[in-house]
Amino acid sequence: VAADGTRKWLLKVDGANAVDAVFIPEPSRGTLCVSSQAGCTLDCAFCSTGKQGFNRNLSTAEIVGQLWLANRLIGGARPVTNVVLMGMGEPLLNLDNVIPALQLMLDDNAYGLSRRRVTVSTSGVIPGMDRLREECPVALAVSLHAPNDALRDRLVPVNRKYPIRELLKACNRYLEKAPRDFITFEYVMLDGVNDSDADARALLHLVRDVPCKFNLIPFNPFPQGRFERSDQ
Repeated sequence: VAADGTRKWLLKVDGANAVDAVFIPEPSRGTLCVSSQAGCTLDCAFCSTGKQGFNRNLSTAEIVGQLWLANRLIGGARPVTNVVLMGMGEPLLNLDNVIPALQLMLDDNAYGLSRRRVTVSTSGVIPGMDRLREECPVALAVSLHAPNDALRDRLVPVNRKYPIRELLKACNRYLEKAPRDFITFEYVMLDGVNDSDADARALLHLVRDVPCKFNLIPFNPFPQGRFERSDQ
């Protein structure tokens, strides 16, 4: 438990694997960050989870169980008002389990959350974005982290398969059915790597045709990391 009331759990899912879940309390909402995989295949350069390798997908029960457990452990009347699939793993590489979990979170006879209050974060797996759009459109966050393909290829290797231009087209397709009228772009701030004034201008030019908001994320250093956090 952190000083601001944020709670982090390490949840054992089998004899060899555990995943993180994090609850972030705010005056108007309580947000739970949920994992979808034990480890991750995508190996983004700045991500601790990616350095651990990939072990397996979580089941629907293991995904929903994080919400069940958080509500139970925190106490009070349904303390979790928002869920973000931004924990360990790439949710769109586990949609067979993620979509049923989302449907339970949204179901009035289960958790009754609003589509606007459930967010899936992706590194840009375009086929998964298109499937989510058709089967269970919730709010979408895209881990962008770079204003051009050359840098994003280095930071987010899946960009070599699904480059930025195709990713932005997929974002606009998603917005046709999304519950919110914007995409959230996540952008981790790496000192001297992607945080110059020129990068900011290039970024604005890049997304000029995509209704969006930016979430600027301070880099959280870890032992194998080779980056530094941008200054405030």
